[in-house]
Amino acid sequence: MNIEEQLQILSRQTCPKQVDVVDAVMAQVRQKPYLQPAHRTTLWRTVALTAVAAVAALVVLNIGAFRSYDEEGIGSMIASVSDYDYYSTVESAATNPIEYLYEDAILEPIE
Repeated sequence: MNIEEQLQILSRQTCPKQVDVVDAVMAQVRQKPYLQPAHRTTLWRTVALTAVAAVAALVVLNIGAFRSYDEEGIGSMIASVSDYDYYSTVESAATNPIEYLYEDAILEPIE
C-alpha cells in the first residue's frame, strides 16, 4: 500500500459519534460564575484628582514664572564685599591692634 491509497482510505473514514466541542464548552461556561465588573471611578474621585492637578500646576507656575530676583540688592551686596572701605577698619585693627583700641583715648602722662 502506498501513501495515495492510505490517504484515500483515511478520507473515506467517518467518526462514529458527532464531534461538537461547542456544546461542551458552553456547558462549562454556564457553570462558572460571571467575572466581577471593573470598579468604575466615581465623580468625586475624578474631581479630586483634577483639583490636585490644578493646584500642582499653579504651584509650578508660581515658582517658575513669578519668581523675581532683587538684582539691585544682590549687586550692592557683591559691591560691599569687594569694597575696600568696608574692610579698612578690620585691616587697621589687624596691623596695629593697640593703636586701634586706644586711638580715641586721651593719654596723659602720669606724674
